[in-house]
Amino acid sequence: MKQFATTAENEPGKGILVCHCYNDRTKFERIHAQYPLKFIPTTGHADRLAVVYMMSYGGGVISGDKFSVDMTIEERAILLLMTQGNTKIFKDRVHQRLWLASLNDKQETTINLFVSTPTEPPKPIAPSIQTINSKVASHATLLIVPDPVTCFRDSSFQSRQEFKLEDETSQLVLLDWFTSGRITRGENWSFRHYSSRIDVRVGGKLVIKDAMVLDDEDYMRKEGEDTAYASRLVPYSCFATLIVIGSTESSLVESVNGIQRKSEQMRLMPLTLKSKEDREVLWSVSPILKGRGVLVRVAGMTTEKVRDFVKYECLGSGFQKIVGEGMFSKVLM
Repeated sequence: MKQFATTAENEPGKGILVCHCYNDRTKFERIHAQYPLKFIPTTGHADRLAVVYMMSYGGGVISGDKFSVDMTIEERAILLLMTQGNTKIFKDRVHQRLWLASLNDKQETTINLFVSTPTEPPKPIAPSIQTINSKVASHATLLIVPDPVTCFRDSSFQSRQEFKLEDETSQLVLLDWFTSGRITRGENWSFRHYSSRIDVRVGGKLVIKDAMVLDDEDYMRKEGEDTAYASRLVPYSCFATLIVIGSTESSLVESVNGIQRKSEQMRLMPLTLKSKEDREVLWSVSPILKGRGVLVRVAGMTTEKVRDFVKYECLGSGFQKIVGEGMFSKVLM
């Protein structure tokens, strides 16, 4: 029997979003997600705003999973992409199998039924990988503000994001952040690998190339530490990278200018005058595109401190005017 032709991508974890603006309303011209990826669109009441939640079945990302999302934001369209809760990265199956094997060996030794023999360790598998490729047309806006990534003990995660803005009227807000792990379970910087790379091009020119890599290398690990990199990050438990690029005629410029004014005020304040509360959140600002964009790096003692700083001190009213008051209350809840 002859199969029907289809434009769907059958690759596991493949996602496609295409937004188009019709009569001042942004609609999804195409929305496709292949298991285990899932998109849930919802209503955005602000002008020209479309909203979608991105998540995975099972409540997290299993080691070896690969997600690849392509987004196209057509002229004058506005897309807000969020998640429902932290993105959980489960532990590597290799380490889980080794742990289960060790428990089995102990049990066999205790009851003296079998004599455990050395077995060949399982072959390592690829880490969880997330790739996002986005194209933002003239006078279009892409807003990506997910909840943070939380990596479980012995997990590995790689993120690669590339954004192509057509010209100086294209806008972007990107929040990329992660936590130290499940602190309530005693996991603090206990994952094996985390890496994030972000490339942003405007008019074909590369304007941002940002990378973060945390790798647990045995030869660098100190005695008594879970991972080699942990001592370099404590006491902070949450790190974030925020990119805001606005056009001169948009309210996003208010957010950009507000961040830069706050940065100048902090530079004028001597370190000895900063309160203990101020030191709970460390941040730096790098202006780009002649002042109409910023790259903000944040480190915080808690996830809540970083969330509040990003939402209210960085995004603020400029972001709220685009998404509306009701939706702003749902961002980074």
